[in-house]
Amino acid sequence: YKEYKAAKRKERKEIKKSARRPLKNVLNWNKIRGWFIPVIAFVTVVSMVATPVLYTTWDVLITTIRGSYVKTYDTPSALEAAEEAEKNVITIEEEGIVLLKNTNNTLPLKIEEGTKRKINVFGACAFGLFYGNGGSGSFQTDGRVTSFPRVATKLEVALEEEGYEINQNLFNLVKNYYNGSRISVQESNYDIQCGFNKYNYREIVPSKAPYAHEAPVSCYNQTTFDELGGKTLLENAKDFSDTALFVITRRGSEDEDIRYTNSNLNDTSDAGLVLTTNEKDIIEMLQENFEKVIILLNIPTVMETRFLDDETIDAAVFIGHPGLTGTTAVARVLSGNVNPSGHLTDTWPYDVKSAPSYQSFGNDTTLNYTGGSTGRFVNYYENIYIGYRYYTTRGMVDPDYDYDEEVQYSFGHGLSYTTFDKSIFKFTVDHNEQKVSVEVDVKNTGQVVGRDVIQLYLHAPYYENSGIEKAYYSLCAFAKTNDIEPNETKSYTLEFNFRDVASWSTNKGHYILEKGEYEVSLRENAWEIAETVEPRRQNAHKFTLTDDIEYKKSYQTGVDYQNLFQDVEFGGNAEKLTYLSRSDFEGTFTRTSNINRVADASKFALSEGKGGPNNQQGGGTFNFEDNQIEGEIPIMGANNGLVLEDLKNADWDDPNWELLLDQLTENDLKNIVDMGSFQTAAITSIGKQKAIDYDGPGAAFHSGTGHPSEVIVSCSWNTEVAKLMGESMGREGASRGLTGWYAPGINMHRSPFGGRNFEYYSEDPLVAGLMGGTTAQGSMKYGVYTYAKHFILNEQEYARAGVFSWCTEQALREIYARGFEIYVDMGGIGIMSSFNKIGSWWTGASKALLTDLLRTEWGFKGVVVTDYVSGSHMPVNTGIRAQNDLWLNRNGTYHATHLVNQTRHDGLILLRRAAKNILYACAHSNNVWTLEDYQAVGIMEINKTTS
Repeated sequence: YKEYKAAKRKERKEIKKSARRPLKNVLNWNKIRGWFIPVIAFVTVVSMVATPVLYTTWDVLITTIRGSYVKTYDTPSALEAAEEAEKNVITIEEEGIVLLKNTNNTLPLKIEEGTKRKINVFGACAFGLFYGNGGSGSFQTDGRVTSFPRVATKLEVALEEEGYEINQNLFNLVKNYYNGSRISVQESNYDIQCGFNKYNYREIVPSKAPYAHEAPVSCYNQTTFDELGGKTLLENAKDFSDTALFVITRRGSEDEDIRYTNSNLNDTSDAGLVLTTNEKDIIEMLQENFEKVIILLNIPTVMETRFLDDETIDAAVFIGHPGLTGTTAVARVLSGNVNPSGHLTDTWPYDVKSAPSYQSFGNDTTLNYTGGSTGRFVNYYENIYIGYRYYTTRGMVDPDYDYDEEVQYSFGHGLSYTTFDKSIFKFTVDHNEQKVSVEVDVKNTGQVVGRDVIQLYLHAPYYENSGIEKAYYSLCAFAKTNDIEPNETKSYTLEFNFRDVASWSTNKGHYILEKGEYEVSLRENAWEIAETVEPRRQNAHKFTLTDDIEYKKSYQTGVDYQNLFQDVEFGGNAEKLTYLSRSDFEGTFTRTSNINRVADASKFALSEGKGGPNNQQGGGTFNFEDNQIEGEIPIMGANNGLVLEDLKNADWDDPNWELLLDQLTENDLKNIVDMGSFQTAAITSIGKQKAIDYDGPGAAFHSGTGHPSEVIVSCSWNTEVAKLMGESMGREGASRGLTGWYAPGINMHRSPFGGRNFEYYSEDPLVAGLMGGTTAQGSMKYGVYTYAKHFILNEQEYARAGVFSWCTEQALREIYARGFEIYVDMGGIGIMSSFNKIGSWWTGASKALLTDLLRTEWGFKGVVVTDYVSGSHMPVNTGIRAQNDLWLNRNGTYHATHLVNQTRHDGLILLRRAAKNILYACAHSNNVWTLEDYQAVGIMEINKTTS
C-alpha cells in the first residue's frame, strides 16, 4: 500500500506537469475532442476550489467519462479503510474457523523459532482457493481494477509467511496441470487465479474452478520425473515431510442451488456435496502414505464428510470462504498462534438428503403444477423442523431413530487446542418479570489460552392435541467468552425472556407459553449436554408454569396479534397440506414422489389479474379502479423552504415530514420510487443528493475488500465479530460513496443444497437475527443503512423468480420471519423483498407480509426495496399497495407513470407514502451527512455524486 500510495502521488505530480496522457485505450478522441477540453477545464477548476468533500484524481475523471454504472472513488480515507478492512478480515476469520476433528493433538503444527516447518500441500484446490462466492458474493481478488487493486493472500503465501516451507514440486505440478493439463514439475510462472464470476463483473477474475483442474492420483504415484532423480512425486513428498495437507473447495452462488454430485466438472459447474473421484483417490493415497493428514474445508456450509471419521484422517478444519486475507488466519490456526474457537451453526448430517426439506427443495425436487394453474412450487413440509430442530427432536422421541448414525457434527460443535469446564453457577427464574437468568462459569482446564462458546437450550412441554409443534431442544441464548488463561475461571450471565421462547398458536392466533415443566440446559452442542466436574453443580435446571401465558398483543406496537398467513399454510391444492409433526414423524414425512402437483386455481392470483384474499393482487400489471383510498391528492411543488438535511435523524412523527413531502413534485414522486437501481434518486426540490446503494454480502462494491462469508461470521458465535464486519464494510463503503447496502442475508439454511447459504448465517433464527442486526448496527456507525434480505421464504435459488412458497404460519413466524423481526427490533431501517411468492402473492405485493406483519405488528419504519426487477410479477401498481416502496429497476420502464395514469388519485397518495418511507431511511444515513459528520467517524474526505 505504501508503494501504491507513493505511485499515486507521483502520478498526480506528472498529471499536474503535463496536460497530456495517452488516451487511445480509454477514449475515442474523434468523438470527444469537441468537449474534452471544456470538461478538463471544468474539472480542473472544481478541483482547485473545492473543499476536501470533492477529492479529484485522474482515475475519478476517467471513471466519470466512461460512465461506469456505479461510480466509486478511492480517496486516501478509502485506502486507509481498505487497509483496516484487510486486518478485520483476518480477525473475523480467526474467530469463525471451526476445528472439526483433531486426533492425538495433531494440530497445531508448531513451528520452532528461527526454523521452517516442512509441509506437503496437495491438490489444485489448495492453490486455487475460493475466497468468496458467485453472484452478489463476488469480489476482486487479483487486482484487475486499476483504481486500487485488491489482491487475495493466497494460502501458500500465508503458510510461508507463518513459517512453513511447502513442497514446491507439488505446487509446480498443480500450476502446470492447471495451465493445460501438462504433467510436469518444472518451474512455472502460471498464476492460479480462482473465482466464480457468475455475471461477468469486470472487477472479478473469470470463472476457474480448481476441482475441474485436479491432477489425477497417477500423477503422484505412477509418473516419475527426471527433476526428482527418477522418483515419483509421492516418493519425493514422503522424503520432504510426514505431513500432508489437502483442501476441498466448493462454492455457492446466486441464481443456482448446489447439486448432490456433478461428474462432468468444468469451470462453471459445481462439484456438489460429495467428494469427486479425484478427491477420493488423493485422500486415500494420503491416508496410506503420511503420518499426519489434515483436511481443510473451503466450502459454503455443509457437505457429506463421512470420510473424516476414518482414523487415518488426523485433523479437519472448516475454514469457509475466508475473504481477501483470511488465509493468514488459517495459517495462524494451523501453527497454534491462534487457538480456534468457532462452532458450527448448522447440523452436518452423514446424508445431506436426509433432512425432510430435501423432499421439496431446489433443482431436483421443486415441482411444477399440472392442473388449473402453472408455475413452480415449493412446500415447506418440514414445518418448524429444520436443521437441529429435526435431528435432535426425532433422535429424542422416535425410538427407531439413531441420532448418532444420522448426524456427524451437531449444530454448535467445535473443538479447541485447550479444554474447558462449563457449569451453571446460578439459575434464576423471575416469574413476575417473566425472565430467566443463568450465570455460567467457564474454566480453562488445558495448557493454552483459548475462547469458548456458551450455548443455552430450552426444552418445552409438548402436547399433541394443542396444534403447536415444538422442537425438543431450541437455542434460547448464547455468548462467546473472551480469552481465558489456563486454570482461569470467568463468569458470564445469559438471559432470555419468556416471550422470546413462546410458540405461535394458529388455533388461537397469538403466541403462547403453555403450562408445564421447562428445562434450560447448558450444552456443548444441540445434542450433548456440557458435563462439569464442579461439585454440587448441574447443567440442566427446570422450572414449572402452572398456567398458560398468552401473548395476545405485539410487544413492539401493542396491536392485537392475528393469523395473517392461513392462505400460505393451506397450500396450492384443494386439500390442505399435511406438515411434519413430532407426534408421528414417519407418518407425516411427505416424500417427493407423494406430492400432489395439481393446483386449485381459485387459490391463486395469476397474471390474468384474478384477485385474492384481502383484495390483494399477486402478480402482473393490473387494472385498478381509482378513488379506493381515502384522502385528498397530496400537495405537490410547495415552497416550504425545507431540505432533506433539515430532517436529519428526525422522528417518524416529526411534523416537518409533511411540509417536506409537500415540496415534492409529481415527477419527484415517480422518480424516487422507480429509480431504485442501486441508488435512491436525487431530488432537487428538497436538496436531496443521489445516494449509492449496492449489493454484495462480502465487499463494499465488487472492487472492495472481500470479507469472510456470513457463515464464518456466525460460526464465531460472537456478536462483536458481526459488529466488526458491519463497521468494516460501512467504513470502506462510506469512504467510497456508499449509503445503502443490500445486506445482510437473514434467510435460513433450510437445506445444505441452498446455493446462497454462504450469504446467510445459520439454520437457527436467533443466531441469524442477532448476527444480522448487529452487522447492521456496525455499518450504521458510518451512515450506511442495510436492506436485510430476502424477505421472505427465499431459501432456494432455483426458480426463485415467482416460485410459489407454502408454509405453516407457525414456521413462518418462529423460524423464517424471526431473524428479520430481531433485525427490526435492533434498529434495521431497510428490507429487501424477494422474487418468490409467499403463497400465491409476490412477496413485494403481500399486504399481510409488508404492511400487517412488518409495519403494523413489528413497528418497522423505513424502506422496502424489491430484488432486481424482472418479469411482470413485480409491478409498482401492486407492490406499492402493500408498501413495497423502491424498485430496483434497470430496464428503463417507469411503472410509477403507469400507476398514476391508471389511478391518479390513489397513485399519488401511494407514491407519497412510499416517498416518506424512502426518505426516512435516507435522513438517517450519510445521504444527509456533511464533511464534519464523516470526519467525526474518521473519514477525512469524501466524494459524493450529486446527480
